[in-house]
Amino acid sequence: MAYNISIPINEETIYLMEAMKVEGYWKTKSYTLTIQNKDLPLLNHIEKIAMSLGVKPSKRILLKIRLDDETPKEDVKIKTDNLEVNFHIEKSPFDNKKVKAVTSLPYKKEYNIKIFIKKKKYKIKLTSLKNAFNITGDIQCWVYGDIRFPVKSLLNFLDTYGGDKKSLRMSGIIKSDEKLIISAFSALIDCEGSINWYGLKREISIRMKSKEYLKGWSDLLNTLEIGNRFRERGDLWEINISGWEDFKKLEKHGLKLNHSQKYDKWKKMMNGFKRNQISRNSYKEFYINKIKEFDKVTAIELAKRLQKSKRVINHYLLKLEKEKLIQCDRKNWPYLYFISTSSVR
Repeated sequence: MAYNISIPINEETIYLMEAMKVEGYWKTKSYTLTIQNKDLPLLNHIEKIAMSLGVKPSKRILLKIRLDDETPKEDVKIKTDNLEVNFHIEKSPFDNKKVKAVTSLPYKKEYNIKIFIKKKKYKIKLTSLKNAFNITGDIQCWVYGDIRFPVKSLLNFLDTYGGDKKSLRMSGIIKSDEKLIISAFSALIDCEGSINWYGLKREISIRMKSKEYLKGWSDLLNTLEIGNRFRERGDLWEINISGWEDFKKLEKHGLKLNHSQKYDKWKKMMNGFKRNQISRNSYKEFYINKIKEFDKVTAIELAKRLQKSKRVINHYLLKLEKEKLIQCDRKNWPYLYFISTSSVR
């Protein structure tokens, strides 16, 4: 399939496209292409993709400073190196009273910033490390990396395949290639998803206002037999994926996360599954092979060996016994389970 643009269609450029759709901003008329995020490893990956296309992004730092409710701009001054810097006031989309002062700074390894609010003075020290920002001070603030790489070929690529950010849609270009689908989905999780792992809850969830866009993703995941729930959550829409089987399919298809915190949580969660989890349809082979390691074994002994609860072990032992795949010696307590020649089939 041929494309009349200079940007190749591959996993990296599709990742870049999806990240720009949900997290970045571009506008061809004003020659603007930028993406901001708190996670530097994620931005480093996007920068690497841009550089592989022959584009060297410029970098800046976006600093957001919490102000008291309804603080007017004229009551605030921000200085660095004794020079006053420009800023604007950002209102919360959920509460107009809550405001932040937002300023964009050239990328430097270290900043000592002073904030003056009426008669009060605050100090911030900001350090840019390779994979993280370190910020200390006596006022609440947030820092984001900001990379910019407007070039005509990339803008044309995004206009052609990225669609309208105000009305997100699935990109048809990814639908015929599993690798492109999973690469785009990886970008979606990196930029807009969350990985929840606490107690017995393990899930990937993505919440957005765009119903059509998320419904398209739900349908596309179903074509790969990756189970998911698409539902309304308040004024948002959500895709929810839970369960080892569907996580394993994502991993098998090549899910690759670049957001450092989400990557770490995903790996720890999957490793936690792998210690104890078996596939839905493989329990017979799994438990029979484990029972064969003993002459006779109690449910408690098997539970300790497999690091599972006695309740779970009893559930599968009863199923196997009903199917006459194992036998149980009930003459003594606790009961002993074993494999006999006649029970193996």
